[in-house]
Amino acid sequence: MVKPLVIGAQVSQRAVRAVSAVPGLDRALARGVVVSGRAVHPPVQAAMRGGQSALGSFYERAATVLFQANRAGAQALLQKTRLESLDADQLERLAVRYFKLKDYSTALTMRRKAAELQPNNALRWVALARSLRRGGDDAVVHDTVAGLTRGTRAHTEQARQALLTAQELEPDNAYLLHERGRLEFSHGDSDTGLELMRQAVEMQPRAQWLTELASAYRKPHIADLDRSLDAYERGLQLKPTSPTAFRGVVVMGCRADQDWPRMWRSAELFESAKPPRRAARMQLMEWLRPLFTAEPPRADVSAALVNIQYAQAKGLRLSFPTTSLIVYRLQFAQRMKPAFAMRRGLAERSLDWLGTSSAEHSRHRQKVLAALTYLQRYEQAQALIDPMPWQPHNDLERHRLEKMAADVHLIQGRMQPLVDYAVRRAQDTPMHGEERMARLLRGKRVAVVGPADTGDRLGADIDDYDVIIRPRLMTQFDDEQAARLGTRTDIAYFSGRDIAAFMEEASAAVDAGQLQMVVGRGLSIDAFEGQMPEWLRFYRHDFSLGFHGPPMGIGRILYDVMQFEPAEVGLFNIDFFSGQTAFSKGYREAKDQGPGPYSIVNEIVLAHDLAFEHRLTKAMTSTGVLHAKGVAAQVLALSEAQYIEKLETSPALKTTPAQKTTTDAAEDDGD
Repeated sequence: MVKPLVIGAQVSQRAVRAVSAVPGLDRALARGVVVSGRAVHPPVQAAMRGGQSALGSFYERAATVLFQANRAGAQALLQKTRLESLDADQLERLAVRYFKLKDYSTALTMRRKAAELQPNNALRWVALARSLRRGGDDAVVHDTVAGLTRGTRAHTEQARQALLTAQELEPDNAYLLHERGRLEFSHGDSDTGLELMRQAVEMQPRAQWLTELASAYRKPHIADLDRSLDAYERGLQLKPTSPTAFRGVVVMGCRADQDWPRMWRSAELFESAKPPRRAARMQLMEWLRPLFTAEPPRADVSAALVNIQYAQAKGLRLSFPTTSLIVYRLQFAQRMKPAFAMRRGLAERSLDWLGTSSAEHSRHRQKVLAALTYLQRYEQAQALIDPMPWQPHNDLERHRLEKMAADVHLIQGRMQPLVDYAVRRAQDTPMHGEERMARLLRGKRVAVVGPADTGDRLGADIDDYDVIIRPRLMTQFDDEQAARLGTRTDIAYFSGRDIAAFMEEASAAVDAGQLQMVVGRGLSIDAFEGQMPEWLRFYRHDFSLGFHGPPMGIGRILYDVMQFEPAEVGLFNIDFFSGQTAFSKGYREAKDQGPGPYSIVNEIVLAHDLAFEHRLTKAMTSTGVLHAKGVAAQVLALSEAQYIEKLETSPALKTTPAQKTTTDAAEDDGD
């Protein structure tokens, strides 16, 4: 959807520039966009009554880009509008436009007035609930590019009451159940939210509702992988053209039981729903089917690669998500060279589709820069972001553009722009725990100790550093661990799925003087709002230009730590998954020692990119601040091609078979 919006924005900007030369025409254009909405159902009504028409969908996209391109006209229209003179329908049409403009407070005012005018119309209360979820109190929120920034927190209780009022008016409306479920899941009781969403899809199965239910099941604090996969599959069956549903099937299938034939059947369904060159594509899908068995022979993998090359020579290609599934299958089969080559092809394909003209759309520019950096076209990327390519219309846009510029410099080994950006952000949006973190790290020698058993015995060297940082918490060390890991932990970083479970232990360690600070991901900050101890901090942002996901745990730690200007950072006990095991003994459960069904290690393929991780870490070492030690230094000394070749034979990445459950074993005994 990004490219059509950008193309529309470019056309709209030219039109707006033309009419702006005539006084008052920009306001007239804004009014025309709003008034023309009478020809279609407002989005809330379409959602409640079963979906938007093709005309309505087209109008909504066109109106959005026209209004966004004409911000001056929108502001002038608002100043000239007397809300008390408008009826409820007019107020809703206006509210939709200002809501899309992210003027949430204005939209909320309009929808409150509309609900007052028509208190017996459920549509008014649903629309009001939407605005109440966005137009709340000032708060720290997470943006995928800028990280933690100022935003709004939902008026949750008021939104809940608005939806309950709507349900009293229409008690049999499945949409209201679904909306209540989404609200409760995000801001209240997860179990209640899931149950309400489940009831809604049972009453009225809709593809979008099923994908939203599936998305809820996959959240780290729920992690019901099988139910998530089932819901995505149902959504795809209802709407075989849905890329959201199919991507969900792919990712959750790889995370859950890794039933490759099952995933390929979904791929065939998705591809068969796309008309262009259908017969040729389905023939290619048939040729590739042997790749999607539990353990394809090497000959079948090679044959599949030959067929892909043949199709490419004929100008035939499969969809982006199907190609991504093939990349995953190759990586889980440890055919890393062709897998990463195909991902580079996807990056080229993204650039061809996106173009480089972003029409002041920062998310489009982020996608372009991510593809360019993945392809190592750094000079082109830098020219598109530094100097700032356009004047941002709000602080969030400015933060996004500055952050992307800093990250383009970082991947080229220049750390100072990111340090400067972090200082500015700390000044304009101070965050809990940042001053404490700065006191601990600035000017100090810092050791970052990874979770791999590399064979290094550098514990004494680790203990010599001023500050020792680890992913997760260790306070007790036997002699063998002391030799490998050192004997203390000053700062512990936790992932979103781990931090809540370790809070009590971390608090006890701080009280005992065994730990100075705990750091969590910015995505997890909402779970601890209002109850943050002084030793808890959530880091502000990640590297924003990953073409296939952000850095992994150690990469995130390094990225965060180096912004505080330590004198030196030593990197220990990490082999970038090129060694014998993914983690040292006891770090994770037995099922998580290597890739396979339900293993956490699958995330290194699904959510990250090992080749880019290696490249980004090398860029950080070239700053002169980061120094890898032992095996970490040896792996970083490899070229990217050498590293990828090493991954192809790494025991740490060998897929392990599914662990049988008690039920499975009982069934086997009965055969």
